[in-house]
Amino acid sequence: MSFLWGVTIFGIIEICIGLFTLSAVLTSLVIGVSAKPPEVMAFVVITSSISFGLGIGILRRSIHSYHLLLFFSTMVIFSKFLVFARIISLSGALETAIPSTAKNIISVVYHLALIAYFILPAVRKEFGERRNVLFSLTLPFFK
Repeated sequence: MSFLWGVTIFGIIEICIGLFTLSAVLTSLVIGVSAKPPEVMAFVVITSSISFGLGIGILRRSIHSYHLLLFFSTMVIFSKFLVFARIISLSGALETAIPSTAKNIISVVYHLALIAYFILPAVRKEFGERRNVLFSLTLPFFK
């Protein structure tokens, strides 16, 4: 139980990511410097809102937020590998001042760490998860 502080840390990180991104988008809209197309703006607002909501849900120990966080983290990792393999590419409108390769590597490391932490038996128990699966796939190395 002593390492369950990670739940709080990951929850706060998700809230901060959501709030920072939402505030940046709203600020750019208010001061009129946003060059992003409406579709990209909608995507960024939706994903940042999801991140914010998942962070709150994780802090509240919501099993639904737990499942969604693992699902979205897995999808982020999968999409980053597709980007690395040059199977897909992101619109330039999604890019920022930070080099995309660095952002993608940081994202993969963060989401892998998140998944590895949240599938630990004590963390799963904290959320009331009784199944030993990740998306109906048996977890390796756990009995």
